[in-house]
Amino acid sequence: MHPEDPTTEPGSRPPERPLSGDDVWRGWSTRRLVVLAFSLMASNLAAQVLVFQLTDNLFAAAGAGAALTILFAAAATQARGAPPQAAFDLSRMPAAEHVLCAAAALGSLLPTSLLAGLSSRLHPPGPEWVAMYNSHLPDSAAGIALAAVAVVVAAPLAEEMVFRGLVYRLGRRAWGPWPAAVVSALIFGLVHGEPWYLFGLLALGLLLAAVYELTGSLWSAVIVHAVHNAVALALLVGQGGLVPEEPPPTLLDWTGAAVSLAAVAGIVALLRRRAAARRA
Repeated sequence: MHPEDPTTEPGSRPPERPLSGDDVWRGWSTRRLVVLAFSLMASNLAAQVLVFQLTDNLFAAAGAGAALTILFAAAATQARGAPPQAAFDLSRMPAAEHVLCAAAALGSLLPTSLLAGLSSRLHPPGPEWVAMYNSHLPDSAAGIALAAVAVVVAAPLAEEMVFRGLVYRLGRRAWGPWPAAVVSALIFGLVHGEPWYLFGLLALGLLLAAVYELTGSLWSAVIVHAVHNAVALALLVGQGGLVPEEPPPTLLDWTGAAVSLAAVAGIVALLRRRAAARRA
């Protein structure tokens, strides 16, 4: 609010700018932020391995790893004397932007699926991995609820705190937004350890970085990530698991992907316009 704003009373001080993630982490060196991001990823993996050994439940392991990441990230920000909401830019967004982010996630499903299919043809998953994954798919209401909490609620928040909240921030500090988007998307894809989905994960990572950059709120990336995971989980459960070999895409698939990409580009343009209006 500027001094000449008529809503500012004479002699009063304009409201302070809300604390942002850049404010919180400004005093941290690049090395310390890298160590923090690596530690969060390592603790997530360790928790997943331990819980999987104890429960033999893939989704319980994923949920435990995500929960530990969120707790550790929150503890790190508290040590800085800042709430996690500020440190990770978990600020509120207008309702319209929630809708736009959800629509972007839905629009990205077909293009990312086709890219994932290309990856799987170049590096197909082994039959042992497919059998193991399918054997852990939930087949009860309680199992589906646990899977939803793990991959639709906990995992998107935990992963966005790490990959966009820290890794992307580090890259943007060093190289600017676009190189940071590419680097964070690449690390996001590789850390999943599923090369048969790599191209799809890379495309999703780029979209997640874009919506975060444009909205300034990490919730935008969390919403896109959560919607994407929710649809993927529903499709997996509905079709009874992964299939070893999917048929090659048809002309109709590619046409649908092109239309979807155009829709996503339009949504990103709307988000950019809203961001410019906020800065004006």
